[in-house]
Amino acid sequence: MEKNIEVVSQYYEFIQSMILILQYITLLKNKEQLSKELEITERFKQSSSIKAITNLLTKLSESMDNNKKKLKYLEEDYYQRKNQFDHFTKQISDYSSRIQELTNLKKNCFSQINKITRDMSGNLINQKEKSEGIVEIDNNLTNAQKIRAFQTKAKEAQIKIKTLNSELEELKLRLEEFDPLYQTYKQDYNNLIDVIKSDTKKIEDLEFKLRKELKESEKDPSQDYEEFDVKPIRSKQEIEKEITNTTLELKSLSIPNNLIDSQNPEDLSLVIERFNQINNTVNTVEKNIRFSKKESELEEIFESFQNLEMIISNLEHLINIFLSKINLESDFQVLLSDNNEMFYIRSFFTRNNKEQITFDELTTPEKIFFIIICYISIEIQLKNNNIVFSNLFIPSNYNKAGSIFRTIRKILPLFESEDFAEFNLIFILSNLEMKKEIKNLKIITIQENE
Repeated sequence: MEKNIEVVSQYYEFIQSMILILQYITLLKNKEQLSKELEITERFKQSSSIKAITNLLTKLSESMDNNKKKLKYLEEDYYQRKNQFDHFTKQISDYSSRIQELTNLKKNCFSQINKITRDMSGNLINQKEKSEGIVEIDNNLTNAQKIRAFQTKAKEAQIKIKTLNSELEELKLRLEEFDPLYQTYKQDYNNLIDVIKSDTKKIEDLEFKLRKELKESEKDPSQDYEEFDVKPIRSKQEIEKEITNTTLELKSLSIPNNLIDSQNPEDLSLVIERFNQINNTVNTVEKNIRFSKKESELEEIFESFQNLEMIISNLEHLINIFLSKINLESDFQVLLSDNNEMFYIRSFFTRNNKEQITFDELTTPEKIFFIIICYISIEIQLKNNNIVFSNLFIPSNYNKAGSIFRTIRKILPLFESEDFAEFNLIFILSNLEMKKEIKNLKIITIQENE
């Protein structure tokens, strides 16, 4: 038993030390980056050209961030109107095609009448060959009956054409009235995209120019700025404060001296050597290691952990299906409390496939979206076919009508797919005014009796 504890303890201590070493190296790298940023900030005071570039970079970055937010909110309204516009144009195309079909049918009827008339006047025509595949009538009818039949079909076609033409003109009028609104949204949407693309190109050019300026002003010619993040430079005080905090965090890490080279922390040879020692110890005493618990009990413990991991993984997958609608992705980490008695889940997010953020760094609409879809995902995981959600379930500071209805609009199309078709969504919303109707959402208004 003592040998078991010793081996497990060695592994545990090694893993904890390895985590600390990785944290230490990461913090050192961060401090190095901050020091370089501070150095550049100091040099800004001496270089008007560098300062001018960074000021312009800051303004462009702020402008692009604002435009991306505008685009995000405009996008839903634009595509809603684009779908309406496409629906109008498709209807008009369908009506025009049907009218053309009926016009051809009417022409064919009159053509057959003319052929029968010529035949009756003595002009022989292979009637069966000419009428085949055009307009079908009973060949046993007399010529007079055939003429009346074709006249009836032509008249019916003309009535339908007149009705369809009337409806088509009404559709064209509605499209004509709707088109200015759609074109306004389309122009605003495309203009925003063009501005963002233009700003992105300007930022890339300025970053290249800034790296060149930094390189030219660098006393050390070997210094490489290609990998340096030339984001808008912060104030000297802000950078110094972060350096101080990083230094304090470095000092707080307690790393065994026998595992790290203070002169070269990135050299992991001591860590590898220690790992090999532990591995050799395990191989040596492997036959003597015994578990005090029964094998069945251990299997149950591992199965429970595996089930927990699977549940969390499935939940994360469901949540990410919804989050993809707003260009977010979640990453759940299962952590153990310091006293080793409780599990808890920490969530991280990636925005636009590159920006790593925490929940607190999400915008309010993003937080509301996540809260709602997290609840719905849990209900789906529990196989509750009728999912009831109310705005009373969420904190009052997140009880925003616009964001809640925007979330509903975003996720409803997913429930039309085969994956979620078996689930019904029921929203009970209290004291929230819906300014725009939501497609495929049946609304029942309930008023409290006075």
